[in-house]
Amino acid sequence: MKHYYCSTFSKDYAYKGLLLYNSIEQHDKDFNFFMICLHEEAKNLFEKMNLANAIIISLEEVEKEDKELLSVKSSRNDKEYIWTSKASVCLYLLNHFQEIDHIVWLDGDTFFLSNPDPIFTEWGDYSVTLTGEKWLEEHSMLGETNGIYNTGFMGFKRDEYSMECLHWFREKLIEWCFDRWEKGRWSDQVYANDWPDRFQNVGVIENVGVNLTPYIINYKLLESPVIKTDQDILINNEKIIFFHFYGFKYYDGNVFDICNYVMNCRDDVTKHIYIPYINASITMIDKIKDVDVDGDFVQEKDVKDYHIRNYFNLDINVSTEEEKYNICTIMGKETLEQVLAFYNSLKLNTPNFQLWICCLDDTTYSYLNKLCLDHVILISLKNIEGNELLSIKDTRNSNEYFRTLKSSFISYVFKNNYQVNSIVYTDADHNFVTDYNRIFAELKQKNSILIVNRSISVEEEKKYGVYDAGLIGFKRNEIGLECLYQWKKDCIQWCFNKVEEDRWLEQKYLEKWPHLFSGVKVMEIPTRTPELEK
Repeated sequence: MKHYYCSTFSKDYAYKGLLLYNSIEQHDKDFNFFMICLHEEAKNLFEKMNLANAIIISLEEVEKEDKELLSVKSSRNDKEYIWTSKASVCLYLLNHFQEIDHIVWLDGDTFFLSNPDPIFTEWGDYSVTLTGEKWLEEHSMLGETNGIYNTGFMGFKRDEYSMECLHWFREKLIEWCFDRWEKGRWSDQVYANDWPDRFQNVGVIENVGVNLTPYIINYKLLESPVIKTDQDILINNEKIIFFHFYGFKYYDGNVFDICNYVMNCRDDVTKHIYIPYINASITMIDKIKDVDVDGDFVQEKDVKDYHIRNYFNLDINVSTEEEKYNICTIMGKETLEQVLAFYNSLKLNTPNFQLWICCLDDTTYSYLNKLCLDHVILISLKNIEGNELLSIKDTRNSNEYFRTLKSSFISYVFKNNYQVNSIVYTDADHNFVTDYNRIFAELKQKNSILIVNRSISVEEEKKYGVYDAGLIGFKRNEIGLECLYQWKKDCIQWCFNKVEEDRWLEQKYLEKWPHLFSGVKVMEIPTRTPELEK
């Protein structure tokens, strides 16, 4: 049985369209893929790629027959207009290609990992088929706001029930389809909520491997490991048929946003699902560059100009070198000299280091970026700032906010970079430590959290705490991450430069850690560099 797929691509999504085509070609023996092009540049690129099973069509051809669709084009951005065109495209193909007995709509950021036959087996005799978002019970309200079904996959047979559905869907999409919430609507997706009741013969595919999404795999199937065999990738003992990489963003060939939504990505998901897609993206971008003589498809972006929510650094995570000492700090213009001195001390005393720097302003980022410092990764403050931090930013002075950021920055580095097994945070103006071997040796033991005693008077200890938040280490394990989560929560709630009972800035929270968490190692102040203290 021949399978018929379709999707619409802007020039920005062209590389994803080629990735999707290649993945179908690898796993489906008999298919046609209708590649609809919003931009002429995308059409020209696809035609240069000699795609044997692709039928390449300009969206203008659809618009010539659907003037109502064309009439709303100027009111919507590229993404919204592609959503708007879904039903119009499916109707156009069914009208113009009589050999088609079904059509499968796929969003452009989907990617096949195994044979699609189970999709069509479960679809069976249904006229229309969908896949569910599979919201957890505590997130069930999202079905009303974001949709019960994920319309990144929709299947339509050539019959009266499908045609009735498609014509209704087309009218609704032209009437309203935007990337915002308004009067119970969002994008094209909420429209499908009542299809099983509104239309006859609508089925929902239950195979979890069909249109598997970041939400489902990281929340609904949190306890189900991703298993890679010689031939397949499995989740919950099911083959993953195709994955929906929504929110995935390519930047410079080394830095990627795993998913530009609020989400934690499991290490096994990153290793077995995202890294192959990342590598395929890099290969595809290189192929595009070979034929892109006009430079229309150069995908590289300067990471400092964007908010990267789920930062992933390919070099760090696939490196075969010995494990590095990961050290991080936060700095602005006023601490630039101190950080450069600290960096030089690391080069002298700790050759196997990786320094992560959160830059508090664009000037600092740009200056350090121009220096091209070895073993340094720069992170812009905008990447750390989520809604929680931004909601309290104006309530604190610069020093209080800087201290509030520490746990968020460390968590950000840990989040998707699974090869960062441990990390030590050091204040930029902290006296320079040389004995990082000892610090990381402690974290390699059974210890999950490392805190350092302060040499202070009893009165100072009472006010400011016995431990030093300017030098602190964490292991990337359950205890370390739980401690970071609690510290982050505490600091967002309260982090001010005033002494209250059991609180002062971010530091006094550390006093309760030995009682709350196992694996807390208390150290005396490590060796410092005398010449840098003078």
